[in-house]
Amino acid sequence: MTEPRTVTLNTMDHGPVTFECPAWCIGHGWQPDGEIGRNDIAHNSVRVMAVADSYSHGFQSVMRVWMTWAPFAELVPRVSVVLDLHGDFEAEEISHLAGVLRTAAGRMEKVAAEAIRLRGDLA
Repeated sequence: MTEPRTVTLNTMDHGPVTFECPAWCIGHGWQPDGEIGRNDIAHNSVRVMAVADSYSHGFQSVMRVWMTWAPFAELVPRVSVVLDLHGDFEAEEISHLAGVLRTAAGRMEKVAAEAIRLRGDLA
């Protein structure tokens, strides 16, 4: 089992805040030290993507999804979803795009299932 990582971030409203990161957290280098409030501290998992390849648009991100949890503001992990798809496509590309969207839906469901499982670990 992995040892918990302890992190300290300087916050604008509570000064230095020390907390443990869950094993799935990618770290806090993306959060600007000293420029956030305590409730803005968030654990994020790796981002899972779905990408479409079409001759109209080339490679294009369709979706990004990850677990996120602001332990000082939320009781349980949540799921962040960013949908990137926009554009006009050739009719022949729609079957492929529909398959990419089914893959994206499956990935969202897996991330959500993991967030639900982790809720049990927090109880």
